[in-house]
Amino acid sequence: MRARPWEAYAPDAFACFGRAEALAAGSVEPAVLDPVRVAVARTLGHPDELVRTPGDPTATADDPRVATCVAFAEQFVVDVASVTEEQRTALGAAMGEGTFVFVQALYVVDVFQRGRMALERLFATPFPPAPAPESGDLWATLEEFMRVVALGRALDPVVTELVRLRGARAHRCRICQSRLSLRAVEAVGGDDVFRSDDDSGLGVRPRAALELADAVIWQPTAIDDALATRLREHLTDAEIVEIVLDLVRNAANKIAVSLGGDEAVVTAGVEYFDVDGTGEVVADADQELVRSATT
Repeated sequence: MRARPWEAYAPDAFACFGRAEALAAGSVEPAVLDPVRVAVARTLGHPDELVRTPGDPTATADDPRVATCVAFAEQFVVDVASVTEEQRTALGAAMGEGTFVFVQALYVVDVFQRGRMALERLFATPFPPAPAPESGDLWATLEEFMRVVALGRALDPVVTELVRLRGARAHRCRICQSRLSLRAVEAVGGDDVFRSDDDSGLGVRPRAALELADAVIWQPTAIDDALATRLREHLTDAEIVEIVLDLVRNAANKIAVSLGGDEAVVTAGVEYFDVDGTGEVVADADQELVRSATT
């Protein structure tokens, strides 16, 4: 199969991307996952995914878990920060020990689909169909995906951090908002630029990156030819691909937020973080500890 243009910029990340999609499809029984995939595709306005979604979602309407899982999925897609304790309790009652795996799969169904939509629109090229379902450890593959994406260096650390914080605030992830990239803080000599979502004082490159971030986070159908043209006036294709992959990676915080597991480690101040040579995140309130562990 002919390689898509984005694959050349991050082949390892897209190999993990495909494995995660296959494992997500195989981790939850179709009676539950198929109607959830249909609901997510409709919410995102993705008719192509509706056509590709396997199974007949109406055939499982008598499964009592379906309505609960679909309602949770729709809230997860539209505004994960507004998932209620009642919705969490209902999902736990419906899925039992499979709750965490279901939410991992939902993250893939939602956010990887956003990545697909973004890349298709930005490069005017169809994304390959999702691979066939596989059995295996989905969480281990998601962790690998996150490590591989974290090693990308097409973008400068300041833009990377502004994009990360945009998603952290949109999803209201407490732990994500309590952290700052040490590399980014050192690049600008302080943290003032990272304390607000006010873009007016930023340069054209960060503003372009954040316009793409907002579209992927909220509604990927907002990505049109005009936006693609504006982005390429200030960003390279490699940078655009890295932004999309970063947004997909960072939105794993939706898993913790939806389950109420996003409490910050620090109660005052911030943690600083960086990634080591393997892509693992090292975070601590002590800047020197983070610096020594990642250089």
